[in-house]
Amino acid sequence: MLSLHPPGILRHHGGTMLPEITQLLKLQERDQRIRSLQKELKDIPKNEAMAKMQLAGDLAAVEAANLHAKETEVKIKSVELDIATRQNSIKRLHDQQFETRKNDEFQALGHEIKRYEADVRALEDTELEHMETLESAKAVLKAAQAKLAITQERVDEDLKTLAIRAEGVKTRLAAEEAERSTLATPVDTPVLDLYNRLFNKKGDSAVVALINGICAGCHMKVVMGTIQQLRADETITQCESCGRILYLVE
Repeated sequence: MLSLHPPGILRHHGGTMLPEITQLLKLQERDQRIRSLQKELKDIPKNEAMAKMQLAGDLAAVEAANLHAKETEVKIKSVELDIATRQNSIKRLHDQQFETRKNDEFQALGHEIKRYEADVRALEDTELEHMETLESAKAVLKAAQAKLAITQERVDEDLKTLAIRAEGVKTRLAAEEAERSTLATPVDTPVLDLYNRLFNKKGDSAVVALINGICAGCHMKVVMGTIQQLRADETITQCESCGRILYLVE
């Protein structure tokens, strides 16, 4: 930010700065503060979005773990259904054995029963494997949920802090804008219009010092006529290179 009291001696009538320049420097200081506050306020939604992005990885981990657990539960239910189907078949075959009078048919039914019983044992082994997988999946899900809860708490705190900051910035911005309006009132309209155009266009400062013949805005050396005009101290003088309003420091 431009200092209101740069090093050197200000060369103006009676050794004082032009009233217009003094007022414009005060106005510029306010405008720079306002611009800084506006940028800070504009950045807050971006910071909020960045804070929320911290949740993305943890949310994805919870969703993946939850999906794995549910898929495993579906597999277990499918195996349980297959076991129940074969057990019903075994019961039906036993009933048929009880009713048959033929030895070869009895033996054939016995072979079928053994085959279904082998299927049941294999399915029960598969079920146990799925149950172990489910237990592991639930542990992973619990850990992912715990991590998400910690991250959520931190993000909530960050969002709360950003919300408080936003309100503070808005309050400061309103005060600076009110002060800016007060400072702008005494400035002649043509001069104020020129200043406003320059400040908006240059993006940093509209009023700068001329030090050793060098414009502090564009760092270009001005012509002798510009220096003489400043020393004459009769009107607002602009840098012929960048157009900024100048005041003389020697």
